[in-house]
Amino acid sequence: MEDRDNKDDAESRPDMTPSPNGSTDLGSSSAIGKRLKAYYDDVASEPIPDRFLSLLDALDAAEGAPKTPKQS
Repeated sequence: MEDRDNKDDAESRPDMTPSPNGSTDLGSSSAIGKRLKAYYDDVASEPIPDRFLSLLDALDAAEGAPKTPKQS
């Protein structure tokens, strides 16, 4: 009974079109996929915070520094 209810719900919603194999299309062409892509694009276009850039610079400096053996 639950499967039938899910099938009816998917058929009544155009953004959840069942694919030929019976699963619901949640790919990039679905409404959810489009919203996620828009959200990701907004986040990806934001500037990198200064604090994060300074941490990356510190990491680069630490990796480039000559390594000295630890003395016990």
